[in-house]
This record gives sequence, structure tokens and C-alpha cells, in this order.
Amino acid sequence: MENSRAQGLEALSDAFGDRFRRHTDGGGLGAASVLPSGSEEVQELARISRRHGLTLVAVGAGTAPDASAPGDSVLVRFDLMRGVHLPHDSEASWAEAEPGALWLQMDNELRLWGKGLAVYPTSAPRATVGGWLATDGLGVGSFEYGRIRENVLSASVVLADGTLREVVGEELGAFVWPQTGEGIVVGARLHTRRADTDVPFAATFAGPAAAGDLIGAVTEISGSSLALWHLAFLSPAMSSMQGLGEEYLLFGAYPGEREEVVVDLGPKIEANGGRLLEAARAYRAWGERFYPVAPSRTTPGISRDFVPLHELRRILDVRPGAAVQCTISRSGETLLLAMNTGDLATTH
Repeated sequence: MENSRAQGLEALSDAFGDRFRRHTDGGGLGAASVLPSGSEEVQELARISRRHGLTLVAVGAGTAPDASAPGDSVLVRFDLMRGVHLPHDSEASWAEAEPGALWLQMDNELRLWGKGLAVYPTSAPRATVGGWLATDGLGVGSFEYGRIRENVLSASVVLADGTLREVVGEELGAFVWPQTGEGIVVGARLHTRRADTDVPFAATFAGPAAAGDLIGAVTEISGSSLALWHLAFLSPAMSSMQGLGEEYLLFGAYPGEREEVVVDLGPKIEANGGRLLEAARAYRAWGERFYPVAPSRTTPGISRDFVPLHELRRILDVRPGAAVQCTISRSGETLLLAMNTGDLATTH
């Protein structure tokens, strides 16, 4: 087996030349890495690897907490596969991307046409399309549109034997989700939305009952018909790190044409002890939605946990000083991101 793997690495070196690199320093980097330039090369990579018993691990930008790889694996990096294709039809509600494309790059290109992605990760400045697809997470826009799997219209996947297969929507999970899949995404068609009328909002919750008031507001909004696009909150510690105050901060966005949101949002927040902020502070909070992820610095240690909405109050009570951001889905599922305290001094 070891001899076959050595032969496999030699075969990959011959096939990919200077786009193949052996790793000798360990540290979760695998045995080698390869930079394919297109789906056909990924197919060839899969065929060689299967023939010689090599394990392929597709890697994104390294923003996931478990981004290391087994020592005998070959990492597939997509720096050369970052293409984005937008439809010529202005009414079309999709966009296509290769796995190495950055989510924020893709969303910014869509914004030029008054559109945006239905859902994208809070790590969008650094996260790649392929990397986040493999995590099936919640992100910006999940209050209206749910998990990423619900917004993949179709995807091109290279299977372990080198076969290229087109899969539709949630079928993608059988091929690439952790613990279930043996495929590598080489392209995806994603759901888009009109985004040129979005209005951010923000509200603060202060005082001894702030945590309970906040969760009360979130629970009421989630159980109502209020048509928000995104809903999230920051703990006081996370708000302070971003220069947004010392209180719990609830924030999000909605399409401006949804007049019922303008009428109903404020009263729901105020009925639960919150205070709706003026537009300038709401836009500032919205501009910080990717914190602490940025293209120019290493992403600090962040834990990620999916938590039912009804469990949030208990978690906030037992971690009163934690720096957390919570992304909320109308389904009652939430994604809780917590900063590791040892990294707090180096992120801003």
C-alpha cells in the first residue's frame, strides 16, 4: 500500500508539474497539495488518486475550525478555479461559480446588477464557494432562505472514480456534506435575489434583563410573519470589540418594499424592552457583519455551534461574558459563533 501511494504521488507530480507540491512539515497539511485549473483536471486527479489508494481532501480558505487534513491525504486547492458567471437575463435568479471563488467577490459582482446572493457566510471576505458548500451552514440571509443546501440550484461534482455528475439542489448532500460524501464540487449554480432596496436595522437591549428581553424579541419575530431577510445578534462583548456599544445588539436587513416590516418591527422590539437605533448606527452595524473575518488578517479561533432557539437563553446565562454572534433562521435553528478569548486582543 505504501509503495502504491508513493507511486501515486509520483504520478500526480508528473501530471501536474509545478502545481503539485509535497508536504514534509506535517501539521495537518496532508502529504501533498495540487492546484487543478479546471474540472477535467479534477477528474484526472480523482482517477490517479483512486488507482493508487490516495485520499483527496478539497480545501477552502481555512476559515473552518477543523481545516486540518490526515497526513496521508492529498489536498485539492482551487486558487486557479475562481470563475464567476452571471446570466445575461436581468430577470434570472441564479449565478454560477467555480469552487475557489470568494463569496464576497461573487456578491459584489451581483450588486452591480442590483442583485445579491440569497445566502452567504459571515466569513464571506475569505470563504470560498466550495469550502462553505461542504459545511452546509447558516449565514447572512438565512432568516428568509435557510441553509446553503436550500439555495444550491445545481452543482457539478467529481466523484471518487473521476466521473463528473450534475446534481440538483439538496441531492448535493449525498456527495459532499461531511461524513456522507465522496465527491468534490467543481461548480455550482446558486440562488440569487433582488438586493438593491435592502434596508439595515439595529436595536439595543440593556439592563439586568437584557438577555431575556433580546431572546423574547427574537422569539416573537421568528414566530411572526415579519418578512426580514437577515436576523442576527451580538453579545455585549462582541459589540464592544466592534466599537458598536456595550449592550446586546440585534441587527439585520429587509427589502425596502416590504412596508409591513417598517410598521411592525419597531413595536415588536420595544414591546420586548429593546430600543430601535437610528439609520446611521444600523448601517454601521451592518457594515461590521463579517467581523472578525477580513481578507488582510488571519481569522482568529472561532467555535461554531448549531443551537435551537429555545436553548439560547440558557447558553447566554452560563456564558455571560462571552464574545458571540448568533445568526438566526426562521426555522428555529441558530448558528452561534464564539470568539476564543485568547485571540481577542489581536483581531481589531
